Amino acid sequence: MAKKQKSLPSDPVADVTVEPQTKEEPKIGRPSIYTEELANDICTRLGLGESLRKICLSENMPSLSSVMSWLTTKPAFLEQYTRAREIQAETQFDELIDIVDQPPELSHITNNKGELVEVKFDSSYVAWMKLRVDTRKWTAARMAPKKYGEQKQPEQTFDPMVIDVDVKDMMDAAIQRLELMRIGS
Repeated sequence: MAKKQKSLPSDPVADVTVEPQTKEEPKIGRPSIYTEELANDICTRLGLGESLRKICLSENMPSLSSVMSWLTTKPAFLEQYTRAREIQAETQFDELIDIVDQPPELSHITNNKGELVEVKFDSSYVAWMKLRVDTRKWTAARMAPKKYGEQKQPEQTFDPMVIDVDVKDMMDAAIQRLELMRIGS
């Protein structure tokens, strides 16, 4: 019986018609669940004022560490995320107006006969509303410091030994008038 000859694979170096084979390195770790739709959903919810932590705790959402990883590996997502955070600062600033415009809760104090004796502000409610306003102001200032941060005025130094030329001229004129008034009297 004659032996069958094995067919030898063509040599990629000698055969110019065959594309060279490259080995793909296997990726380490779990595959990413990143999609444009998921990125849009995350950024939309951020822009509407929801915290990233709360979004990531929702069902069918990635972990917080995954989102943070995407910020370093996906430049388009980083840009979208940055814009969403700017919008979130706007949303938080708008919420300030809504909070302040809410009518306060009042405590109605009645006597034994059920007659209204006094109406007072509920101090715990007022404190809670103040906390809500201050928190939103603080976060808006951190998210968009140029727009909502406290503007620091440059310190004006006043040296009493240095007199402005215009002030000196006015003082000299006042002294001359006083001298004329003293001479005239």
